[in-house]
Order: sequence, then C-alpha cells, then structure tokens
Amino acid sequence: MNFPSVEAGPVRGRPPFRELSVFVLIVCGLAWLVFTPVLLNGASPSDPAFVLASQLFMFTPAVAALLVTFLLWRPGNVRRALGLTPLRPVRRVGGYTLLAFAVFVLLPAVTLLTAVVFGVVRLDLEDFSGLREELTTLAPEAAATMPRDGFPLEAYLVVLGMVAVSFVPTLLMCFGEELGWRGYLLPRLLPLGVWPALLVSGVVHGLWHGPQLLIHSLSGSFGLGDVLTFLTSVVLLGVVLGWLRLASRSVWPAVVGHAANNAFVLVIPITLMHADGPSGPGLYPGGNGGLIGLAVMALAALVITLLLRKGIAGAT
Repeated sequence: MNFPSVEAGPVRGRPPFRELSVFVLIVCGLAWLVFTPVLLNGASPSDPAFVLASQLFMFTPAVAALLVTFLLWRPGNVRRALGLTPLRPVRRVGGYTLLAFAVFVLLPAVTLLTAVVFGVVRLDLEDFSGLREELTTLAPEAAATMPRDGFPLEAYLVVLGMVAVSFVPTLLMCFGEELGWRGYLLPRLLPLGVWPALLVSGVVHGLWHGPQLLIHSLSGSFGLGDVLTFLTSVVLLGVVLGWLRLASRSVWPAVVGHAANNAFVLVIPITLMHADGPSGPGLYPGGNGGLIGLAVMALAALVITLLLRKGIAGAT
C-alpha cells in the first residue's frame, strides 16, 4: 500500500516537564488506586476482581490525559491536539489504520513460525489437537459436536465469532490507553526528538503496569525475567504504535493496532499449535510472548521505523 508522506516532525525545545510530571503522577496514582483492593485481598490474576480492575485500569491514561489537557495544557483545539481529528484525508488515516490492524493480526503468526523454526513448538495441521483442546474449554457445547478428525470448522467459527464480538469492548478499552499514551504523552514529548519521545513514552507505559506486574509476581506466575521481557515488549509496542500515530497524525491507528494485538494475539497460535504446547515457555509461551516474541516485535519495530520515518520531519 502506498502511503502519503506526512510532515509531522517535532519542534525542538523544552517539553512541558511540570505538565508531564502531573500526568505521570495522576496516571500511575490512578493505576495503583484501582488495584489496591485487589492487592489487599491477595487476589491472583485469575480472580474476577483482578479482571475487573484490569478493565477499569485501561481507562486511567485517558482520564489523566483529559484532566491535564483541560486544566494545564489548554490547547485551542483539544480533539486535534489529542489526535482524535481530523479524520481526513481518509486515505492517510484509513490506510495507516488498516496497516496497524494487519500488522498486529499477523505478528503472532510470524512469532509462531519463528518458534517452529527454532524447534520450540510443533504445529498440528492434520488433527489440530491444540485447537481441539482449546475449543473444549472455550466453547464446550460447540466442541461436543466436533468431528473426530480434520478441522473442526463449526466449533472454530463459534469461537472466532466470540473473538470478533470481543473486539468492540477491547477497542473501547484500548482507546482508554492510547488517548493517554499516543494521543497525549507522545506528542508532548516530541520537543525531546522523535526517538526520545517514542522511548520515554514506552517506558512510562510499561512502568504504569506496575500493579499488575506486582500481582503476577506475588502469585508466582511472573519471575524477574518475565517482568523484564514484558516491559521491553511494551516499549517496542510503543515504538510501532508511536510511528503509526506520528505518520497518520491520528491516534486511531494506534487504538486499532493495540486492540488487534490484545484481541487476536492468540488466534493463530491456538489454531495451529500441537496440543503438547511449547517446550520452552521462556522462549515462547504463545502469542507474542517470550524471547522469540520480543525478537519478532523488535524486528517489526525496525521495519515500521524504516518504512515510516522518511515521512516525518526530524525523524532521521
């Protein structure tokens, strides 16, 4: 797809540190506030209270961004300043939005195939044993009618429909995140330069997950290596979403890309993996995780950087 060139480079200078400090304090304070009851009750990541808190948590960047924007920044056009408008030219905004969706739907496939090449996981393209196992858990009624061999199409379509329906609330929650990270924070950091803005916004995004990571660590599901891998992956994700935000001059490609990553990350691995699962969870636990997922995300960030930076003044 041939995308138009976009002039959206930073104006070098001093970023609004006071305003940015207030934003960071609010967004992190709200994050810990949301998870405090979960921590006090000793809930695990599988607890419904943790799931509910995680959903509310995703709106805290939007709340912080709106408070700081209206009370401290006060731009002349709030919607334009946060990347909500304009939606024209449609070719630019729509094109980058489609690109974001495609990248994050296909990225797990690249990660899975890389894991196969390194012998960490096996595919089952004959009996689809991994898929059958997951379908039994996700849609037991539909799974009960599965044929004994071959691809369980009917049950698969039921689950795929469930994923597609879940994309709508996922989109809403990711809007809550991206309005803060790529709508507000990234552009306000641009006086530092494009790369510092991309990396600093990604680091803040990662550290904001502190309450979640602490709960995972206390429950024993995350070790130090898992935490570091996760934080690095969030920074790399921010690089990809950040370039899409700057090139499109719109927050919507970042919203759709983030939502596609969250909603569809396990679809292709679950469909194709053998029921035995990965042999090295640290290298590849599924989705875009592990060291292999980190390497593939880094490659995606590099490719997106090379493709989009020429259209952004001050990015080279």
